[in-house]
Amino acid sequence: MKHEKRHKLQLFYEILCAIEDGSVNPKVAKPTYIQHSSRLSYDKLMNHINQLEQKGMIYRHKQDNGAITITKKGNMFITQYRELMNLIESAGL
Repeated sequence: MKHEKRHKLQLFYEILCAIEDGSVNPKVAKPTYIQHSSRLSYDKLMNHINQLEQKGMIYRHKQDNGAITITKKGNMFITQYRELMNLIESAGL
């Protein structure tokens, strides 16, 4: 089954949602869970994780086996992405 290619913003959203949804603690998740949830290869996931960290949307805990937390900026991205998708759907685009 062929999957439609996803845009970088959609991938960022899916990764951030995986962190939000797959957390034992509030908004903290392990890279393996994020990888499975977002359906990305490890190399591609780590590339996106590095970009999200550089943009200040996530924080990687070095001492906690690489656990990842969403920052305030990451939460704002999730909210704004959802609002944009709702606007697009309501406009019938």
